[in-house]
Amino acid sequence: MFRIHQILLTVVAAGVLNGQITQLDLHFQSKDVDFTTANATKPFKSGTTIPSVCGVGEMFFKVDGPAGANLYGCTSLNAWTLESTSSGGLGASMASQLGDFAVTRTSPTVLTIGANCSVTTPCTVRFGSLVYSFAGGGSVSISAGSGLAYVYVSSAGALTIGHNLTANCTTGCIAQGGVTSFPQDAIPLFTWSATNGAWDPTGGMDQRALLSSKSIVASTGLTSAESSGKTVVAVDSTVVSLRTSVPGTSSSACAAGSWALDSSFYYVCESLNSWRRATISIW
Repeated sequence: MFRIHQILLTVVAAGVLNGQITQLDLHFQSKDVDFTTANATKPFKSGTTIPSVCGVGEMFFKVDGPAGANLYGCTSLNAWTLESTSSGGLGASMASQLGDFAVTRTSPTVLTIGANCSVTTPCTVRFGSLVYSFAGGGSVSISAGSGLAYVYVSSAGALTIGHNLTANCTTGCIAQGGVTSFPQDAIPLFTWSATNGAWDPTGGMDQRALLSSKSIVASTGLTSAESSGKTVVAVDSTVVSLRTSVPGTSSSACAAGSWALDSSFYYVCESLNSWRRATISIW
Protein backbone atom coordinates (compact mmCIF):
# COMPACT_ATOMS: atom_id res chain seq x y z
CA MET A 1 0.00 0.00 0.00
CA PHE A 2 2.80 2.37 0.91
CA ARG A 3 4.45 1.56 -2.42
CA ILE A 4 1.22 2.51 -4.32
CA HIS A 5 1.00 5.85 -2.49
CA GLN A 6 4.60 6.60 -3.43
CA ILE A 7 3.86 5.91 -7.10
CA LEU A 8 0.75 8.14 -7.07
CA LEU A 9 2.62 11.00 -5.39
CA THR A 10 5.41 10.65 -7.92
CA VAL A 11 2.95 10.84 -10.85
CA VAL A 12 1.19 13.92 -9.42
CA ALA A 13 4.50 15.64 -8.71
CA ALA A 14 5.69 14.92 -12.22
CA GLY A 15 2.52 16.45 -13.66
CA VAL A 16 2.96 19.63 -11.61
CA LEU A 17 6.62 19.92 -12.60
CA ASN A 18 5.66 19.56 -16.25
CA GLY A 19 3.13 22.43 -15.91
CA GLN A 20 0.12 20.16 -16.34
CA ILE A 21 -3.11 20.99 -14.52
CA THR A 22 -5.76 18.38 -13.93
CA GLN A 23 -9.22 19.67 -14.96
CA LEU A 24 -12.26 18.53 -12.99
CA ASP A 25 -15.67 17.84 -14.45
CA LEU A 26 -17.89 19.63 -11.90
CA HIS A 27 -20.95 17.90 -13.30
CA PHE A 28 -19.73 14.54 -11.93
CA GLN A 29 -17.08 15.45 -9.36
CA SER A 30 -18.89 18.03 -7.21
CA LYS A 31 -21.67 18.01 -4.63
CA ASP A 32 -23.66 20.88 -3.09
CA VAL A 33 -21.45 23.53 -4.69
CA ASP A 34 -21.75 26.85 -2.80
CA PHE A 35 -20.11 29.95 -4.28
CA THR A 36 -21.43 32.30 -1.57
CA THR A 37 -17.95 33.24 -0.34
CA ALA A 38 -16.33 33.36 -3.79
CA ASN A 39 -14.75 36.67 -4.76
CA ALA A 40 -16.59 36.63 -8.09
CA THR A 41 -18.87 34.38 -10.11
CA LYS A 42 -19.56 34.65 -13.84
CA PRO A 43 -22.01 31.92 -14.83
CA PHE A 44 -22.70 33.25 -18.34
CA LYS A 45 -20.66 33.92 -21.41
CA SER A 46 -20.38 37.65 -22.03
CA GLY A 47 -19.25 40.18 -24.63
CA THR A 48 -20.45 42.97 -26.91
CA THR A 49 -21.50 40.73 -29.81
CA ILE A 50 -24.08 37.99 -29.41
CA PRO A 51 -22.73 34.70 -30.85
CA SER A 52 -24.19 33.67 -34.19
CA VAL A 53 -24.60 30.05 -33.07
CA CYS A 54 -26.05 28.65 -29.86
CA GLY A 55 -27.74 25.62 -28.38
CA VAL A 56 -31.06 25.70 -26.55
CA GLY A 57 -30.53 26.65 -22.90
CA GLU A 58 -27.36 28.69 -23.33
CA MET A 59 -27.22 32.18 -21.84
CA PHE A 60 -25.27 35.28 -22.87
CA PHE A 61 -24.69 38.58 -21.05
CA LYS A 62 -24.30 41.56 -23.42
CA VAL A 63 -21.98 43.88 -21.52
CA ASP A 64 -22.74 46.99 -23.60
CA GLY A 65 -26.54 46.59 -23.47
CA PRO A 66 -28.68 49.02 -21.44
CA ALA A 67 -29.20 48.15 -17.80
CA GLY A 68 -31.97 45.57 -17.48
CA ALA A 69 -31.72 44.49 -21.12
CA ASN A 70 -28.44 42.58 -21.09
CA LEU A 71 -29.43 38.95 -20.62
CA TYR A 72 -30.21 36.74 -23.62
CA GLY A 73 -31.27 33.09 -23.73
CA CYS A 74 -30.99 30.65 -26.62
CA THR A 75 -34.63 29.62 -27.09
CA SER A 76 -34.09 27.61 -30.28
CA LEU A 77 -31.13 26.57 -32.36
CA ASN A 78 -29.03 29.67 -33.15
CA ALA A 79 -31.83 32.00 -31.99
CA TRP A 80 -31.39 34.35 -29.02
CA THR A 81 -34.21 36.02 -27.07
CA LEU A 82 -33.93 38.96 -24.70
CA GLU A 83 -34.90 37.55 -21.31
CA SER A 84 -35.46 40.80 -19.38
CA THR A 85 -38.47 43.12 -19.56
CA SER A 86 -36.71 46.46 -19.42
CA SER A 87 -35.44 48.38 -22.45
CA GLY A 88 -32.92 50.54 -20.68
CA GLY A 89 -35.10 52.89 -18.68
CA LEU A 90 -38.51 53.55 -17.20
CA GLY A 91 -41.90 53.43 -18.86
CA ALA A 92 -44.01 50.51 -19.99
CA SER A 93 -42.90 47.34 -18.21
CA MET A 94 -44.85 44.30 -19.42
CA ALA A 95 -45.44 45.86 -22.83
CA SER A 96 -41.75 46.61 -23.31
CA GLN A 97 -41.29 42.94 -24.14
CA LEU A 98 -42.49 44.03 -27.58
CA GLY A 99 -39.76 43.95 -30.18
CA ASP A 100 -41.34 46.49 -32.53
CA PHE A 101 -39.46 49.79 -32.53
CA ALA A 102 -37.57 49.02 -29.30
CA VAL A 103 -34.84 51.60 -28.65
CA THR A 104 -31.51 50.60 -27.10
CA ARG A 105 -28.33 52.47 -26.24
CA THR A 106 -25.67 50.62 -28.21
CA SER A 107 -22.91 53.06 -27.23
CA PRO A 108 -22.63 56.34 -25.28
CA THR A 109 -23.28 58.25 -28.51
CA VAL A 110 -25.57 55.92 -30.50
CA LEU A 111 -29.20 54.84 -30.07
CA THR A 112 -30.49 51.94 -32.16
CA ILE A 113 -34.19 51.97 -33.06
CA GLY A 114 -36.17 48.93 -34.17
CA ALA A 115 -33.27 46.50 -34.52
CA ASN A 116 -35.81 43.66 -34.82
CA CYS A 117 -37.66 45.22 -37.77
CA SER A 118 -36.94 43.19 -40.91
CA VAL A 119 -38.46 42.06 -44.18
CA THR A 120 -39.77 38.87 -42.55
CA THR A 121 -40.81 40.60 -39.29
CA PRO A 122 -41.74 44.16 -40.32
CA CYS A 123 -42.73 46.79 -37.77
CA THR A 124 -46.02 48.47 -38.61
CA VAL A 125 -47.96 51.52 -37.47
CA ARG A 126 -51.41 52.68 -38.41
CA PHE A 127 -52.92 56.11 -38.89
CA GLY A 128 -56.63 55.49 -39.40
CA SER A 129 -56.86 53.25 -42.46
CA LEU A 130 -53.31 54.09 -43.60
CA VAL A 131 -50.64 51.53 -42.58
CA TYR A 132 -46.88 52.06 -42.75
CA SER A 133 -44.58 49.04 -42.71
CA PHE A 134 -40.88 49.22 -41.78
CA ALA A 135 -38.52 46.49 -43.00
CA GLY A 136 -35.62 47.99 -41.05
CA GLY A 137 -34.87 50.24 -38.12
CA GLY A 138 -32.57 53.22 -37.70
CA SER A 139 -29.86 54.71 -35.54
CA VAL A 140 -29.15 58.19 -34.25
CA SER A 141 -25.85 59.58 -33.00
CA ILE A 142 -25.25 62.54 -30.71
CA SER A 143 -22.21 64.82 -30.58
CA ALA A 144 -23.26 67.59 -28.19
CA GLY A 145 -26.03 68.91 -26.00
CA SER A 146 -28.16 67.96 -23.01
CA GLY A 147 -31.89 67.33 -22.97
CA LEU A 148 -34.55 64.94 -24.18
CA ALA A 149 -34.91 63.28 -27.58
CA TYR A 150 -38.33 62.18 -28.84
CA VAL A 151 -38.53 59.05 -31.01
CA TYR A 152 -41.77 58.73 -32.99
CA VAL A 153 -43.39 57.85 -36.29
CA SER A 154 -44.72 60.93 -38.04
CA SER A 155 -48.08 61.02 -39.81
CA ALA A 156 -46.10 60.99 -43.07
CA GLY A 157 -44.71 57.56 -42.13
CA ALA A 158 -41.18 58.65 -41.22
CA LEU A 159 -39.23 57.24 -38.28
CA THR A 160 -38.24 60.51 -36.61
CA ILE A 161 -36.07 61.75 -33.74
CA GLY A 162 -37.11 65.18 -32.54
CA HIS A 163 -34.61 67.02 -30.37
CA ASN A 164 -32.88 70.19 -29.25
CA LEU A 165 -29.46 68.54 -29.35
CA THR A 166 -26.65 68.13 -31.86
CA ALA A 167 -27.76 64.81 -33.28
CA ASN A 168 -28.20 63.15 -36.64
CA CYS A 169 -29.62 59.93 -38.03
CA THR A 170 -26.97 57.70 -39.53
CA THR A 171 -29.48 55.33 -41.12
CA GLY A 172 -33.20 54.64 -41.45
CA CYS A 173 -34.62 57.76 -39.77
CA ILE A 174 -34.96 61.54 -39.85
CA ALA A 175 -33.56 63.92 -37.21
CA GLN A 176 -35.79 66.94 -36.59
CA GLY A 177 -34.43 69.86 -34.57
CA GLY A 178 -36.46 72.24 -32.42
CA VAL A 179 -38.79 69.53 -31.07
CA THR A 180 -39.69 69.75 -27.37
CA SER A 181 -42.63 67.34 -27.26
CA PHE A 182 -44.33 64.67 -29.34
CA PRO A 183 -46.31 66.15 -32.25
CA GLN A 184 -50.05 65.69 -31.90
CA ASP A 185 -50.31 63.75 -35.15
CA ALA A 186 -47.42 61.35 -34.36
CA ILE A 187 -47.20 57.91 -32.75
CA PRO A 188 -44.79 58.11 -29.77
CA LEU A 189 -42.20 55.35 -29.39
CA PHE A 190 -39.55 56.42 -26.87
CA THR A 191 -37.89 59.35 -25.17
CA TRP A 192 -34.20 59.30 -24.27
CA SER A 193 -32.25 61.81 -22.23
CA ALA A 194 -28.75 63.03 -22.98
CA THR A 195 -26.11 64.83 -20.92
CA ASN A 196 -23.13 66.69 -22.36
CA GLY A 197 -23.19 64.99 -25.74
CA ALA A 198 -23.83 61.43 -24.54
CA TRP A 199 -26.97 59.35 -24.18
CA ASP A 200 -27.71 58.58 -20.53
CA PRO A 201 -27.24 54.85 -19.70
CA THR A 202 -30.73 54.53 -18.20
CA GLY A 203 -32.35 57.52 -19.88
CA GLY A 204 -34.90 55.62 -21.95
CA MET A 205 -38.65 55.92 -21.39
CA ASP A 206 -40.79 53.41 -23.31
CA GLN A 207 -43.83 55.22 -24.73
CA ARG A 208 -45.12 52.43 -26.99
CA ALA A 209 -47.82 51.15 -24.65
CA LEU A 210 -49.10 54.12 -22.71
CA LEU A 211 -52.81 53.74 -22.03
CA SER A 212 -54.60 56.84 -23.24
CA SER A 213 -57.95 58.21 -24.25
CA LYS A 214 -59.10 61.09 -26.37
CA SER A 215 -62.55 62.53 -25.80
CA ILE A 216 -64.43 64.31 -28.59
CA VAL A 217 -67.04 66.72 -27.27
CA ALA A 218 -69.61 68.27 -29.59
CA SER A 219 -69.73 72.04 -29.63
CA THR A 220 -72.24 74.52 -31.07
CA GLY A 221 -73.44 73.36 -34.45
CA LEU A 222 -71.88 69.88 -34.18
CA THR A 223 -72.96 66.49 -32.91
CA SER A 224 -70.89 63.40 -32.12
CA ALA A 225 -71.91 59.79 -31.70
CA GLU A 226 -70.01 56.56 -31.02
CA SER A 227 -70.80 53.65 -33.33
CA SER A 228 -68.90 50.35 -33.49
CA GLY A 229 -65.78 51.94 -32.10
CA LYS A 230 -65.95 54.93 -34.45
CA THR A 231 -66.72 58.51 -33.48
CA VAL A 232 -69.03 60.12 -36.03
CA VAL A 233 -69.03 63.91 -36.13
CA ALA A 234 -71.87 65.67 -37.97
CA VAL A 235 -73.45 69.08 -38.39
CA ASP A 236 -76.32 69.83 -36.01
CA SER A 237 -79.04 70.74 -38.48
CA THR A 238 -81.12 72.36 -35.75
CA VAL A 239 -78.41 75.01 -35.42
CA VAL A 240 -76.66 75.09 -38.81
CA SER A 241 -78.73 75.27 -41.98
CA LEU A 242 -77.84 72.67 -44.58
CA ARG A 243 -77.70 73.31 -48.30
CA THR A 244 -79.76 70.86 -50.35
CA SER A 245 -80.70 70.45 -53.98
CA VAL A 246 -83.11 72.93 -55.57
CA PRO A 247 -86.70 71.82 -54.83
CA GLY A 248 -89.01 70.93 -57.73
CA THR A 249 -92.09 72.37 -56.03
CA SER A 250 -92.92 74.36 -52.94
CA SER A 251 -94.01 71.13 -51.22
CA SER A 252 -90.89 69.08 -51.94
CA ALA A 253 -89.50 67.17 -48.97
CA CYS A 254 -87.28 69.24 -46.69
CA ALA A 255 -86.34 69.90 -43.07
CA ALA A 256 -86.89 73.30 -41.56
CA GLY A 257 -83.86 75.54 -42.11
CA SER A 258 -82.56 73.79 -45.25
CA TRP A 259 -81.75 76.03 -48.17
CA ALA A 260 -80.94 75.89 -51.88
CA LEU A 261 -79.74 78.21 -54.59
CA ASP A 262 -79.84 78.49 -58.38
CA SER A 263 -79.22 81.33 -60.83
CA SER A 264 -82.66 82.86 -60.26
CA PHE A 265 -83.85 82.13 -56.73
CA TYR A 266 -82.77 81.59 -53.16
CA TYR A 267 -84.89 78.82 -51.54
CA VAL A 268 -85.46 78.24 -47.85
CA CYS A 269 -87.45 75.50 -46.14
CA GLU A 270 -89.72 77.41 -43.78
CA SER A 271 -91.19 74.29 -42.14
CA LEU A 272 -91.39 70.59 -42.82
CA ASN A 273 -91.85 70.08 -46.59
CA SER A 274 -92.73 73.74 -47.13
CA TRP A 275 -90.45 75.91 -49.34
CA ARG A 276 -90.32 79.64 -49.92
CA ARG A 277 -88.14 81.43 -52.46
CA ALA A 278 -86.84 84.90 -53.21
CA THR A 279 -85.70 86.33 -56.54
CA ILE A 280 -81.99 86.97 -56.91
CA SER A 281 -81.13 90.25 -58.61
CA ILE A 282 -78.35 92.81 -58.84
CA TRP A 283 -78.82 96.18 -57.14
